[in-house]
Amino acid sequence: MKMTVRITIVGALVVFFAVVTAVVFIPSLVWDPPQTVIAHAYSDLEAQGRKVFYSNGCNYCHTQYVREADTAMGPVSEGGNFVFDNPMILGSERTGPDLSYIGRKRSEGWEIDHLKDPRELSPMSLMANYKFLSDEEMEAVAAYLFELGDRVAAERMIRPPDAYVHKVDPISYEMVSLAGDEPKGWPTFEAAGLKEGKELYVQHCLTCHGCAGNGLGTYAGTLTVAPADLKREPFRSMPEDQFFWHVSEGVQGSVMPPWKESLTEDERWKVVRYVRLIYSQPVMHDPDEGDPVGEYADLTNPLPNSVEVLDEGKQIWIRECMVCHGDEGRGHGPYREILEPGPPDFGDGTYGDATDADYFWRISEGVPWTAMPTWKLVYQEEDRWKLVHYIRTFFTQTEDRPPGIQEGDEPKPNVDFQFPEFFQTSMRFPEDVSFERGKVVFLVNCAHCHGLAGDGEGWDGQYLNPKPADLRKKAGKELTPETQGEHMARVTFGIKDTAMPYWGEFLPWEDRWDDVKYVLEAWMVGRPVTSSVYGSGEVPGSYATIGSQMYLDEGHTISVTHGADLYSQLCVTCHGDTGKGDGPGNVGSASGGPASFSTDMAEQYIYWRIWEGVPESTMPPFKWFLSGNDVWDITVYFEQSIGGRGGY
Repeated sequence: MKMTVRITIVGALVVFFAVVTAVVFIPSLVWDPPQTVIAHAYSDLEAQGRKVFYSNGCNYCHTQYVREADTAMGPVSEGGNFVFDNPMILGSERTGPDLSYIGRKRSEGWEIDHLKDPRELSPMSLMANYKFLSDEEMEAVAAYLFELGDRVAAERMIRPPDAYVHKVDPISYEMVSLAGDEPKGWPTFEAAGLKEGKELYVQHCLTCHGCAGNGLGTYAGTLTVAPADLKREPFRSMPEDQFFWHVSEGVQGSVMPPWKESLTEDERWKVVRYVRLIYSQPVMHDPDEGDPVGEYADLTNPLPNSVEVLDEGKQIWIRECMVCHGDEGRGHGPYREILEPGPPDFGDGTYGDATDADYFWRISEGVPWTAMPTWKLVYQEEDRWKLVHYIRTFFTQTEDRPPGIQEGDEPKPNVDFQFPEFFQTSMRFPEDVSFERGKVVFLVNCAHCHGLAGDGEGWDGQYLNPKPADLRKKAGKELTPETQGEHMARVTFGIKDTAMPYWGEFLPWEDRWDDVKYVLEAWMVGRPVTSSVYGSGEVPGSYATIGSQMYLDEGHTISVTHGADLYSQLCVTCHGDTGKGDGPGNVGSASGGPASFSTDMAEQYIYWRIWEGVPESTMPPFKWFLSGNDVWDITVYFEQSIGGRGGY
């Protein structure tokens, strides 16, 4: 057939209408997907809002269609979601977020305010404002958006995609007979895949999530998005499939990598199992590990014990161990919370029979059913032996200190170490250094050894040898620029041949300067309080409505006995047994003692002062150290015993 112009045009029209029929008319006639729970008939107001939505071009930037590759937008869209949509407005571009499941996620009031001024609620938004819409039109758009999707408020983390939904830990726990005396710690730990899980965690996760699992590993402070705290919600109640998904695919918007690229499925499950059992859902276990075996049996420390070896061991301790075990080795590290079992108390006198091999084995392999890492994967053998010397010399005190300076029969620290000259010649208080911030740094990091009165009689450090320094001996000395630099050096580098930490390994510059200011002004210059600060008995409005009886009525408990213990530990050294400000820690202190307690102090005032402290004095804000329940215990003890008013 000859291709004339007429034939070409007619043929083109036939093809065009055939395509339109196949693509538009036939699908519209035969399309009848089953309705899903997402679909719903629109009310008149919602239908009006839908019309305003697409007539103003909102669908150009906001899609309403979730694709297979999408994450965090909800389940993949199905045809049945749109049975009431005619025409469909699936959208063309995602300049703004997808709105498929926006229903109930924002209030209708929020949506109206957002239409009027998007940047008021979303500062980085590119969206134009729609103030020109009438109030009726805005209400209609808000009603339309409020009913989109499954209408679930979703106060939870996003659900994993289909590939991970309902996956469960495939590793079974081995059945074990309870008969017999053989140690069961390591065999059960290994059989459950937890030993390998621990090792994988140490190799791949430790530097970000930390050995305490709280997201504060040694690398975490370099990141703008903090690693997850695995000991808190939502991880404590996170299902297995959610955990496995995040470990496998990583977390968008963070540096959490997709571990499926380098770990097998079995290895990922072992990491998940370890994290959940040790950090997210801990249960107390007896490690029951027995004695060193294999290559660890009968080992002895090949390194001589010297001041230099101890100093290098201390540096590792501060970097890696202090956060759980504490700088004084009593198991009171700042990150030990909810670890089960908790770190041991090296100062409780029970380590007399422990050998070099016992320490080295546990440092190297970790401890089963605990968070103690496998440090052989991080530190060389020589470094681990340095730690053994440090722990045995200063904490369990089962090893003699190396020769040092003697004063009579008492060993003294090796004070020959010269701090870098730069500290004395150039280091000076920065302009924004703060006595009040330094008080908090001292309370949290130093008081347990040096004591709240600076007398070296802290509750955790009295067993140390040599004992923590008595800071009161600084009283009356001249505060010079060189003194500032010298004390900054002592805080930064610690004191050789003692347990005084290298705080330069742990605290930022700003915290160390604040601490130095507090120490020097509290015990060299002095911050005396000469009269009661109770005054007219006023309290801030935030404390006016608290009360012990209301606290009890809400189902809490108050222990006067515990309050007495806390008062003895924390308060007697300054306030004295009877609250007259004549505590033993005040003797020789440049700040003197606190004023005698008034007997008419309201419990709201007592609670406030314990919680917030007294500004410009050495009375610290115990909210950084005690729980609210602890403070109620002390408050009621004070009311009954010190204030003499009786009580419950």
